[in-house]
Amino acid sequence: MFVRPKKPVPEPHVRHSLADLGYHIDPEDGLIRSTRTNQPYAFSESDKRHATELYRQLVHPASRALLALLTDTLHMDAIPIPSSTQPHCFVYATPRALSSQQLAVLIVGHGTFAGVWAWNTLLKHGVHQGSMVDYIRALEQRGIGVLVLNPNMNVVAPDGVAESHSSFTGRGTEIRGSETADEHVGFVWSQLLRDNSAVHRIAFVAYNTAGNAVVDLLRYDYTRFVEKAAGVAFIESTHSLFDLGRGSLVWLAGAAQNWQTQMGQDAGDTSTADRLGCLVVAVENTTESREMTPALCREGIVEYLAACLERGPLPNAADFGPGQGQGENLAQAMDELSDSDNDGGIDSLDSVEAVQGSHVREDGYIGWD
Repeated sequence: MFVRPKKPVPEPHVRHSLADLGYHIDPEDGLIRSTRTNQPYAFSESDKRHATELYRQLVHPASRALLALLTDTLHMDAIPIPSSTQPHCFVYATPRALSSQQLAVLIVGHGTFAGVWAWNTLLKHGVHQGSMVDYIRALEQRGIGVLVLNPNMNVVAPDGVAESHSSFTGRGTEIRGSETADEHVGFVWSQLLRDNSAVHRIAFVAYNTAGNAVVDLLRYDYTRFVEKAAGVAFIESTHSLFDLGRGSLVWLAGAAQNWQTQMGQDAGDTSTADRLGCLVVAVENTTESREMTPALCREGIVEYLAACLERGPLPNAADFGPGQGQGENLAQAMDELSDSDNDGGIDSLDSVEAVQGSHVREDGYIGWD
């Protein structure tokens, strides 16, 4: 007799809170502390197996606690993307941010939840070092609206809660417009920012892989991007100059900076400027962790964003040239601009050249339009 095999029943996805695991975020110093001993979380080097297991258990609950802090403590609005009637994730905006003339858009790098620079830093050093909270407060104090993107929440679990691919391994539903991190950034740009007449000036903070997404906006939507974008503060960015036209190259040279920390043998290394096409701001890092870079550079980046927003978009940036191109030489482009009527405040940039041999894509990428 044929016996039909039983279909495996997937285990329910359990989301533990920090409290379930015996921890909480201290409201005074922002550290993640044990509710039993009140001692801050520490990775035990004497029992690495147990310490690694505890670390993995705490990563996502701590990230969710940070999201709650954004809404409950900082009173940020959770805006559904693409909409509340579809599978969605949230982006987070300070009150009236999307009707503010000046707006800062903060984007995390690979893997983490909105507002979390790095899991390791959040757990070991707390909210002030490992999250965007101090950035948000500093920008708000200057009267600048803040929008925090959520590029790594790409699927919705069966119970309707948005998850990242690192926090959920079951069968989920893709979020339209947020199938990937880059598509999420493009979707938010096209749906919330680009055609928003209330927002006149936008500055971006793009950490690590988020630099790729911002450069995609420059490459594929150049004219509309430079009409609103006043500047970009990259942090340890991974973007490249491949396939960028003269306009994008000149714009990066005049309206972007990359912050990175120098550790030991890194001192004096200038190769990053050649690769990224913008000024590199180096800050000494004695912590032996590159994940501390956003915290170490916070004051300088906030000052830079404020200056960019005060200045506004570069004048006549749409006339610099195409956003996408043939791997042009930036030095030549700068010479041509200096001979023309350019009042954009860009004079020169040393040792920056586009990758040669790139090509124009025939289809053009406007998938998020």
